[in-house]
Amino acid sequence: METITYAVDGAIATITLNRPQVRNAMNGRMIEELRQTLEAVNLDSAVRVVALRGAGPVFCAGGDLRDLFTDTHPVAIRNLIALRIRPLSRALIMLDKPLVCALQGPVAGAGLALALAADFVIATEEASFVTAFGKIGAIPDAGVMWLLAQHVGLMRAKDIVLRARTLTAAQAQELGIYTEVVPKAGFDDAVNGLVAELAEGATLAMAFAKHALRDAVRMPFDAFMDLESAGQGLMHASHDHSEGVQAFLEKRAPRFTGR
Repeated sequence: METITYAVDGAIATITLNRPQVRNAMNGRMIEELRQTLEAVNLDSAVRVVALRGAGPVFCAGGDLRDLFTDTHPVAIRNLIALRIRPLSRALIMLDKPLVCALQGPVAGAGLALALAADFVIATEEASFVTAFGKIGAIPDAGVMWLLAQHVGLMRAKDIVLRARTLTAAQAQELGIYTEVVPKAGFDDAVNGLVAELAEGATLAMAFAKHALRDAVRMPFDAFMDLESAGQGLMHASHDHSEGVQAFLEKRAPRFTGR
């Protein structure tokens, strides 16, 4: 791969955006490599948690305008969003593994989708949240508006998008966009600690729960309860549930395997 790196250590997979010379702006190659990697890791039963990082001082500056928008015909733009960027956003949202986004620095533009689609975001105090679309006469893409409205609600999403606001890391945490903001000196320890904790957890149940929580905001109550009851039935037939119950009875820590 040319634009990202991928490494596996035990049950932990780490994907790193690796175009620091352009602040990890996403070109067509990066979009495709990210999508392919996420889809492959979703099928790898040995991987139980995914960390998404960025090389250099900026996590992601958004889309690489000089690469992605060489053809500005409306049909070409529509095809770019619908046929190339949408599959990446969907791969992020539909990932069955816990996804931790590690923001060592600012995130902007379409890169916001990478953070908003994660299950946990650990950020340094320098990791501002930049919605710059309005400043170039465009609207957010890559599913950013859909994800943002789910995170902060409609009125706050309008305030952020329509005013092209830049949020500090502290403000993003206060709004529920970032899980935790830590000093740069403790950043790697915070990320590695969370990833290790998740890798030892009941990742099969986590996968179902994260998708159920995503769907909860758009489902009628009875439809959601049908989903919940079916899911709980599947969980009770899993090895992890049997191990969890046995560990509880034996007063010991469970040894989950994601099965």
